[in-house]
Amino acid sequence: MFGVFGFYFIVQSSEYNPIYSQRRVDNFMNGLEDVLQGLDDDSFENYRGGLMAKLLAKNSSFINETNRLESDYPCKRYTFDYAKRVAEELSSLQKEDVVNFYKTYLQQSSPKRRRLAIRGWGCKTDLKEAAESQRESVQVIEDLEAFKMSSVFHPNGC
Repeated sequence: MFGVFGFYFIVQSSEYNPIYSQRRVDNFMNGLEDVLQGLDDDSFENYRGGLMAKLLAKNSSFINETNRLESDYPCKRYTFDYAKRVAEELSSLQKEDVVNFYKTYLQQSSPKRRRLAIRGWGCKTDLKEAAESQRESVQVIEDLEAFKMSSVFHPNGC
C-alpha cells in the first residue's frame, strides 16, 4: 500500500469495540506460525500455484485494466509488469521462506516487527472503558498536523 509492503486488516463491528477486534487479529497472527508449520508441501504448492495463476490472469474488462494501470501514475511507478514480476518471484518461494518471514516480521516477539493500529470509536462508545483498556505502548495522536510534521513520509507522498 503506497509503496510499503505489509499486511493490513480492516475490521468493522457494530457489536465489539476496536480493542476486542484488535485482540482477535492478534490471536490470529499469533496462531499463524502453527498454521504455516502444519501446511504440507502439496497444500503449499497448491496455494502458491493458485496465487500465481491469479496474478497472471488477464483482466476481466478494459475498465479493470485501466484502473490497474492508472493507479501507478500519481506515484510515478511505471511497473506495468508488476504482477508478472511477483509471479516470477513466487515461483522460487519455498514454505520455509514464508515461515522465516513470519518469524522475522510478523511474530509478536520479533524485534523487527512493526505495527500501526488505527482505531475508530463509534458515537455510542463508552470512552471511559476505552481509556482503561489502553496500553502504555499506545500513542494517541491528538494534533494531526503536528504529527504529520514530525513524521517521515515517502518522498513522493505515495
